[in-house]
Order: sequence, then C-alpha cells, then structure tokens
Amino acid sequence: MVGVESEEVASRPDIAVIGLRGVPEVIGGIETHCELLYPALAQAAPELAVLLLVRRRHVPFKRTRLAGIPVRALPSLPGSGAETVSHTLIGLFHARWLRSRLVHLHGIGPAFFAGLARLLGMRVVVTHHAADFARPKWGGAGQLFLRLGEAMAARFADRVICVSDAVRSDFLSRHPGANARAVTIRNAARLDAVEDDGCRRVLDMLGLSRGGYVLAVGRLEATKRFEDLIAAHARAGRNALPLVIVGASVDGTEHEDALRAMADLEVTSGAGSRIIFAGFRTGVELAALYCGAALLIHPSEMEGFGLVVLEGMIAKVPIRLSDIPPHREFGLPDRCYFPVGDRAAITNILLSLPFRDEIATYPSIVERYRLTNAASEHAALFRQVLAGV
Repeated sequence: MVGVESEEVASRPDIAVIGLRGVPEVIGGIETHCELLYPALAQAAPELAVLLLVRRRHVPFKRTRLAGIPVRALPSLPGSGAETVSHTLIGLFHARWLRSRLVHLHGIGPAFFAGLARLLGMRVVVTHHAADFARPKWGGAGQLFLRLGEAMAARFADRVICVSDAVRSDFLSRHPGANARAVTIRNAARLDAVEDDGCRRVLDMLGLSRGGYVLAVGRLEATKRFEDLIAAHARAGRNALPLVIVGASVDGTEHEDALRAMADLEVTSGAGSRIIFAGFRTGVELAALYCGAALLIHPSEMEGFGLVVLEGMIAKVPIRLSDIPPHREFGLPDRCYFPVGDRAAITNILLSLPFRDEIATYPSIVERYRLTNAASEHAALFRQVLAGV
C-alpha cells in the first residue's frame, strides 16, 4: 500500500534507511527485502519511527508512504557507482538534518560512509547482503571502494547484520575483530496468493501451460550465470521444456543483450525449444509463474541470501540450484545441488524431469524464514543499539 507521506513521523525518525534504490516493486534483492521488512518491523516495533530514503531516478514520486512508513526520494548522480556514493552522502546529511537517531545502511557500498554517519552523531547498523566486490562488473576502483566499505562496516558499525551464516563467516574471515558485533538475521520472502484462474491467465499471456516450462528468476547479470542455463538448454535439444527467464538488467543491458543473442541462436538453429525472457515481474504475475513451473533452476555463482530459492519453496515448485554455501544453508537434499558452471549437469537435470519428492521438506524449511521472525529480530537489535547496548 502506497500513500501520502506522514510529515509527523518523518520529521524526526528513529531510523533512517539508506541503500535501496526504491520501493515498491523495484527490481533487486535489497529492494524486495526492504519492501517486506519495514512494514513488518512497524508491526513488531510500533514505537520506532522509520524513514526510507530512496533514489529519485528509480521511483515516480518525491514523497509517499509504504504501508504507513514514510518514503522520501532524494537525488543522485547517474551511473551505478556514482549513484550509490552521491545518494548515500545526500541521505546521511538529510538524516542528520532530520535528527535521526540511527541510520540503517544496506550493502557494503553505502557502508563506506559508516564512519561519517558516526561522526554526524548517529548510531549505525549495516546489513551485509553480499561480498559485492566479487562481482565481475566492478573494475579495480569499484572493487577497492567496496572492500573499503566492508572494512568501514567492520570498524564503525554498531552492528553488522549478515543475511546468511555464509555471509557472516566470509565477512569475519577478513574482519575477525567485528565478531561481537556481527549477527545473522536471515531474509524472509512472500508470494501473493494466486487462484487457478489467475495463474492460467498469466500463463496464457506468455503461451505457457501449467507444468510445461522450466523457470529461472533473477537480475540479468553475470553472477547469475544464466548463460550456463541457456547453453545447457541447447544441449538438451528439442526434448527440453521451454525455458522462462524472469528478470531484467539493472546497470546497463550489455549482459542481457548477450543472453538474448545466445537464446536467439539456440532457437533459430533448431537446437532447442523456446526460451522466453519474461521481464521483471512482481505480485500475482510472479507468483503464477512460480506456481506453474515444472522446475525452478538457479545456477548462480554468488548469492548473499537465496531469495529466489525461498520463493520457490513457498510456491512448492521442485528446485535445482548451484552448490554454493548460501544455497546449502537451506538444507535441501544433496540431489538438489549441482556444481557451479557444470553445463552437463544442468543438461541432465533438464532431461530428467519431473522432480517432486523433495517438496515434502519445504514447509519445515520455510518456517525458519518467517517474516515475523526477521522483523522481531531486527526490532530487538535496533532497540539494543538505540539504548547503547
């Protein structure tokens, strides 16, 4: 629910949130996380006034509310790195001007300014979503900035929230001095309820049938390794089910263009069946695509938290995923995992459908990732930090 911003709440927030591009329905794991977390936090800790500071180029408003939480859009410079730096700086001084007591920084890019936030008199909580300096898109300067951002979080943040045990372990391997201040609070996920008729309408729009396609979901960037999936789909030939890739580019379309070219070559050569790029989807449309899939496959080489995997379990769709530590934390059977980049293994998966037997384990796993749990843990942590504990 989006509405007009409450000036009374926004005038002096307890917590100013910086690091997300925008809400609602803005692509990105951090954005989805924030869209879910802060309304739930408002229920768990109604005494804490929260203000979300987002980036104006990603939203159609200057001020609004998300489920009662004030949202302000601030300007930033164009370009991925420049946008993060400029918006974080503007956001910090805006938060200080509003006399915010605490700033919650999402990501190790914004965390570069954790020391400045402390100097401005605010408590600091950083959520470490992933070791972003490992992403191929960053050159030497970008990687150095992000490594320094992680170091600033370790040095100056009152708490560092890690979204998985894998992220925490990796972070502490470089910054063991932050051990007492680093905690794991796992993300949560939610899918809109969708009736059979609604599911059918969404699938019909794309020419799909229930149980008649393989699904992949994520940003169209190199670390998701969708090129492995497309290549494996070509190897599987005409016997493979159509492949539906849900997602969009965030920072330029170069990688997306390369993926589409790979897919076009596969189809025009007659090597494989259809590949559909379904674009960025949210709400009922996304839920319908999950629920109608014969298989969700996630070949990513790098995750902080496997949000897509959790969404798939909520939808009760069979899952196969890359064997990386954040994915292993879900505790799925060994048969659900394949080595990163192993196109032959992915091809075998595509030719071995259907899979159903592991779905019985999903409810007990999903229970560990309830949104109310994440909100309560955040509320307790914010209260401690604000109390100087």
